Amino acid sequence: MNSESPDLSLFKRHLEEAPFLAGADDGRWGLLDGEALQEWPRCKMWVRSAPNFLPAGVLTMRFRVDNYPASAPTAQPWDRSANAPLPSSAWPKGPGNVSKVFNPGWNATALYAPCDRTAMVGHDTWKGVFPQWWWTPDHTIVHYLTFVFRVLNPPSNE
Repeated sequence: MNSESPDLSLFKRHLEEAPFLAGADDGRWGLLDGEALQEWPRCKMWVRSAPNFLPAGVLTMRFRVDNYPASAPTAQPWDRSANAPLPSSAWPKGPGNVSKVFNPGWNATALYAPCDRTAMVGHDTWKGVFPQWWWTPDHTIVHYLTFVFRVLNPPSNE
């Protein structure tokens, strides 16, 4: 008998699908080896970043994905070595949307993004302003990861 919750089973299935695997193969994002799903419904993943936003070139995030995908994920930058929230002084900073999305002054437990569960509350206008990024239940975790990757790796003309 399978004791996994339906949201965990679906999340795992999405991690095995081509869009997630393609991003992982390209080095855009991935699961943290050996610890990614140990604290379900929390999940730890990393996203590659341009080094001018994060010197290490990688951002680790701790997601909350309960009731996935009916509810949008929410994520916060994470300090893997300390196994704790990343200090706000170490959050990505920079031009474009970087400092807007990574804004611990707004909320130190979530990103200011139209695909983030916490930020969506009270921002219904984002549905019309950012329809391509607004979370809906037909999205997978790749939607959120793609958003973060694009913020941290803007085209050179921005």
